[in-house]
This record gives sequence, C-alpha cells and structure tokens, in this order.
Amino acid sequence: MKEIQTNIGSSETTRENYPGFFISWFIGFSEGDGSFIVNKDTSLEFKVTQSSTDAQVLFYIKKSLGFGRVSKQDNISNTHHYRVRDEKHLLTIINIFNGNIVLDKVNVRFKLFIEAYNKRYGTNIEYIPNYKSSFLNDGWLSGFTDAEGCFTVSIIERSYNYTQVQVRYILSQKAEHSVFERIALEIKGKLSYLSSYDGLNLTVNLLNLKTIINYFSLFPLKTKKYITYFNWLRIYKLVLNKEHFTEKGLNEIKRLKGDKI
Repeated sequence: MKEIQTNIGSSETTRENYPGFFISWFIGFSEGDGSFIVNKDTSLEFKVTQSSTDAQVLFYIKKSLGFGRVSKQDNISNTHHYRVRDEKHLLTIINIFNGNIVLDKVNVRFKLFIEAYNKRYGTNIEYIPNYKSSFLNDGWLSGFTDAEGCFTVSIIERSYNYTQVQVRYILSQKAEHSVFERIALEIKGKLSYLSSYDGLNLTVNLLNLKTIINYFSLFPLKTKKYITYFNWLRIYKLVLNKEHFTEKGLNEIKRLKGDKI
C-alpha cells in the first residue's frame, strides 16, 4: 500500500506553484461549475463544464494548471468540459481544494471524493475542513461570480417624464444560507428567498455597489462575463452621475445594456 498523504503543508505547497490569485479564483469557479465525480466502476474524475461559447476559460484553466483535457461535451447543449482523470493529477486537484472549499454541499461531495480516492489508490489522505473569514481578500468570489453571478440593469418607466434605472449585482444559490449570510454582510447585500427557485438571491443595489466594484478591480473576472461587467460598470457610473435623467444619458444606457444585461 502506498503511503501518499495530503496534509495542510502539502496542500499549501501545491497551491504556491500556481500564479497570482488563479487558485482562489479556480476554487470559486469550480464550486459553481465543477464536479467531483465517483463513477460506478470506482474511477474518479474532476470536471468543470462551461458553455462552448466560453470554452476559452477552460483552456485557460488547463494552461494554468499544466494538465487535464478540454473537449466538447455535448453538441445539443453546446457545452465543453475540462476533465482530469489520472491518479497523479487528481492528487494535485485534491491538494488544491483540500481545506479551501467554501460551500457546504461541495464539501460533502469533496469529502466522499477523497474517501473514494483513498480506497482506490491505497492512500490515507485526510479531509481538511474550511471556514472562510473573508470573501474580499482573494479571488474566490470572482471565480464564483464567473460561475453563478450576474450583473443586471433594469429600465423602468415610472411615468411619462420619469425613468428609473436599477443597477444590481446578484448571486443565486440553493441552500448555503450561512455562507450567503456572511457574503451579504461583507459586501452589503440583501438576502431573499425565491420559492419558484427554492433558493437564495443575494442582491447588492446601486448605493452599496462600491465595495464589490473595488473588489473586481483587484480580482477581475476571467470568463466572457467580464464584457457584461464592463458595460454594466459604465452604466453604473452614468446612473451614479444621474445622467439617466437626460435623453442622451438614457439612450447611452440602453445602448450599453443591449440584450445581455
């Protein structure tokens, strides 16, 4: 039996091998769009799925990690995936995530994944829990936003001479109430429960957006969602300067908004 072990030290050493805030971004992104899979034949795989229109982010992950494979997953749903299946690189994936996963449901699946890896490969890796004290000092929230967040603009004609423009940042997720409470507190957001979705919406409105905007200036998005964010940010500045009350400003907001915000 092999005596490969993973502990806090080896996990930290693994993460130090990768550039900048990539690892924290990658963990957040994977908690939204990734999967730790144990197949019926006991084989294991780690997979991140993305729309084929944004497959570039999967190639970015592959290049940054230096391993794995990106391929077309489904022609009907038009998706690609990044996948890791071999023993050596799955161990690296475990080292990256162990002690750094935020969401409760992902921690449950990851713990089962470690147990399955130990059983299949004769290792004795210990699962490390995590409690994230802040969401503004690394790239986790940027990655999670790339996977699960959205930047919205609503134009509402309240009367013939008054048009309201709502600019919001929104995160949505089923369960994870305690995690979302902590995020909401830190980024000055409001939590609401949606019965149709059976999940939580965390919404940051116009007057409280400065915190999250400052955050994204330090930890930028890496999917094509960045293009949406760029236009959203320009709209935010126009509304903050009350330019939406002018015909010129409102027309510019409508142009920037298009169909994607």
